[in-house]
Amino acid sequence: MSANQHHAETFNPNALNMVQVATYDRLILAPLVRVWENVLDWEHLPYLHDTSFNYVELDTGGQWGWRTWSNADHTDHVELTLASADSYVARSYQAGHQVSEIWTTLTEVDDSTQVQVRFFMPNIEENKIEKLGQVMTSLYTRLWDEDEAMMQQRHKRLHEHRDGRPERILGKDASIRSKLAGGDAVTFQIKRREYQIAEVDGRLVAIPTICPHLMGPLLAIDTHGGLVRCPWHGYQFDINSGKCVFPEHADCTLPAAPELNLSNGNIIARMS
Repeated sequence: MSANQHHAETFNPNALNMVQVATYDRLILAPLVRVWENVLDWEHLPYLHDTSFNYVELDTGGQWGWRTWSNADHTDHVELTLASADSYVARSYQAGHQVSEIWTTLTEVDDSTQVQVRFFMPNIEENKIEKLGQVMTSLYTRLWDEDEAMMQQRHKRLHEHRDGRPERILGKDASIRSKLAGGDAVTFQIKRREYQIAEVDGRLVAIPTICPHLMGPLLAIDTHGGLVRCPWHGYQFDINSGKCVFPEHADCTLPAAPELNLSNGNIIARMS
């Protein structure tokens, strides 16, 4: 599959009266490889950007880009196409009519990425350009703020050194329970994986904190419901079986958790 738009890699292929309403320039403090991953990752749109996208459903996608429906009736959609080695274009359509064309150029700058975005819309009156430009640049500032934080955390996870010991003394049982009761997170690393301690029905258990999908955080813990959720892509996992329960097509699972045992007043984590 590929883009529906004929000559999608060219500017204004529908020969509309395109008007540039704004330009947005920003240095993203994340390497270029992370930014390109983010560009092709449509799944994060309705979760990481839940305040900006009301509805996102995949139509089709590939290394060329992706196309998503913007409403349940499948009358509106967004199509993102890789246009060159350093640029891509996103076009929005309502009832089959193109309403915007947004071109983004990415330039590697050491361990960061320079981003330039140009916003075009058809048939915009001159007295409306400034206001529309402010709306678009404000939207993209928020989107890139959220993306940058995600990309930085993923890059850190991919390159950090983690404790490889198979056994850890985590601290006094009473101290850990006091921290949990006060709302503090208690995390630890073992066998190069990271876990968070939670109290379930009076028992301390270890729950993974890193999503196996794309290394997002698993910190929104519903211990009584037995689920953890990643805020980046909405993936949900059963903490008992490790199975991914949403989305249904996912084939990733949680890693096995260590056992937490009490010895001389200390909580000890051991991998079986």
